[in-house]
Amino acid sequence: MTAGRRTRFLLLILLLQASLALAMFSVYDPNCRASLWQGGPGGTKTPAANYGTSAGFKVLKRFSFDGEEPLKDWEEKIFRKKTAYTVMREAGRGFLNSASAGASSGLYTKLNLEVSPDLLLSWRWRAIRFPRKKSPDRLSDSRQDDFAARLYVIFPGSNFFNSHVIEYLWDEKVRAGKVESSPFSNKVKLFVLRSGEPDRKEDWAEEERNIYDDYRRLFGEEPRRPLGALAIMSDSDNTGTTSESDFSEILIKTKDKTAAAPAMITEPRA
Repeated sequence: MTAGRRTRFLLLILLLQASLALAMFSVYDPNCRASLWQGGPGGTKTPAANYGTSAGFKVLKRFSFDGEEPLKDWEEKIFRKKTAYTVMREAGRGFLNSASAGASSGLYTKLNLEVSPDLLLSWRWRAIRFPRKKSPDRLSDSRQDDFAARLYVIFPGSNFFNSHVIEYLWDEKVRAGKVESSPFSNKVKLFVLRSGEPDRKEDWAEEERNIYDDYRRLFGEEPRRPLGALAIMSDSDNTGTTSESDFSEILIKTKDKTAAAPAMITEPRA
């Protein structure tokens, strides 16, 4: 990433900080399942019809890319040329295709959610085309800072240097589970969740992350500020090549404490 690209990245974080006051969503006290951390991909492939329907969970925010205005909750920030974001449909459900040709722009949505211990973030995605890199085994490289798919979790501070960011990545060569700091800030963590192409081009990968646990492991402390924004991006401006991916059904959810507990099964008495 060039100095100009770094400046644009800083401006994105500052823009998100300035606009957080406009986004006030209900805050709940999450109680959810823990998620995987090391040792391979962080999710499983599941049929789209079953996604996000776990009993006993309350959805706090859903981005389905369906309906009359599928991108109404998202804003675009252009760094260098525009990544093409196109809403498509498959098997009766909407999804977002992101295709970059030497471009770098991201979509972001503003939030204001307390990060209590079991807040869950889940989504479906699939990598289609990876940017061509001279050193594909390197993760943190300012000259090759392009990825087929990124999902950002942003915790804005009083300024960029106090802001913490987790980037969940799908990379071509770097192994799943690899974590490094961004080459531009140790408060931006690169976390590879998926590596390589899907088994089949049409396969979706499902991820489910415990935001609180990931933050604590990556930054060595508990989150002290709310989850301020999510962002998604495919980019290929540094390599001057192409990249492409799909995103679908991004959910933020928590355990529904009002749900009735399952009935206890007892053995019949003689």
